Amino acid sequence: MILLLLATFMVACNNKYQGSATTIVNEDGTCSRELSFQLDSAQLVSGVFNADESMLRWDKGWQLTWGIKGDSLRHAFPVELKAYQALSRRCQKDGRTAADTILVYAKCNFASVEEMAKATTFIVGSRRITPRITFERTRGFFRTEYRYEEVYPQQHINCPIPMSKFFTKDEIGFWFSGTPDLVGGLNGIEIDDITQHLKTKYTQWLVANDFELTYQTILKNYSRIAAKAIDKQRFVALHDTLFREYSRETDLTAVHMDRSKWFKKIFHSDVYSEILDNDTLMREVDVAQRDFLALSMFNIDYKLTFLGADYPPTLSRLTGNRLMAGDVVISPCIIKKNLWAFALTGAVLVLSLVLLVLKRKKR
Repeated sequence: MILLLLATFMVACNNKYQGSATTIVNEDGTCSRELSFQLDSAQLVSGVFNADESMLRWDKGWQLTWGIKGDSLRHAFPVELKAYQALSRRCQKDGRTAADTILVYAKCNFASVEEMAKATTFIVGSRRITPRITFERTRGFFRTEYRYEEVYPQQHINCPIPMSKFFTKDEIGFWFSGTPDLVGGLNGIEIDDITQHLKTKYTQWLVANDFELTYQTILKNYSRIAAKAIDKQRFVALHDTLFREYSRETDLTAVHMDRSKWFKKIFHSDVYSEILDNDTLMREVDVAQRDFLALSMFNIDYKLTFLGADYPPTLSRLTGNRLMAGDVVISPCIIKKNLWAFALTGAVLVLSLVLLVLKRKKR
């Protein structure tokens, strides 16, 4: 059920919650960031940005270009119509679309990491995810220490049933972020047993929240029902029974997509449709679930080049699942030796020895 819902949501969102971020931070604190993402054909050709179809926001300081996936060559944005049509014809032979082949790049230079933080915001569902970024340079005589930290804050999800009811703290960390490692030293069969067990718990947790959000919405609006199948007290008393029946359904996707039909089957009455088919009353449920699905699809491949190409880049994955478990922190530290200090110290020592020798000769 869960994989089907996520796949359906991903197709509907046209991969708008996926992309990459390439960041360069220099010794003086100046920096640049390049974001890559996909747009639909209308935006690619017209150059008119539809904010509802993207998780990114940018101002006039960002320079837009486009290129083919896997190709470093960049072109001025938007895509010329003839170029797009020619690419579409080539892609059709491979069963692809031009829009899925084209990546759009947005790049901007910043005077400080604080400016870059303010200019970096991901819109995921109704959430705005903005990092906190700091850059520190500590000078010593023999060395200079550079510290960079970029923190994406944990995203607390609006679920009435907490994860802790189904998972231990370590299981939550492992399932969503990979930390702590619960499968170290295990073979493939043993790892599969653990992941399948956690996947079952994950599904149970999602089903419990899907039911609880719906149930609480009915309960909150019970007075709106004109002809009640049962009174409110009886409905409250049936909570656990209803949940058990809900959890036993074999096609939970169909139940999720048409809740009214399920309640009608259970109570042999469509009185609850007055609430379940009311978009206004169900808005809170829909927003919570769409936000969760959007966060589940959020995936940024992150690359940081810190203090130039002489040092290996920092690679990370910024995902909604990791953000559910806690902050995502990117924090490289580089210590550079001050060669001039060693040279100066050596020169002073040599000079001291020379002066000492000369002084002894004079005696």
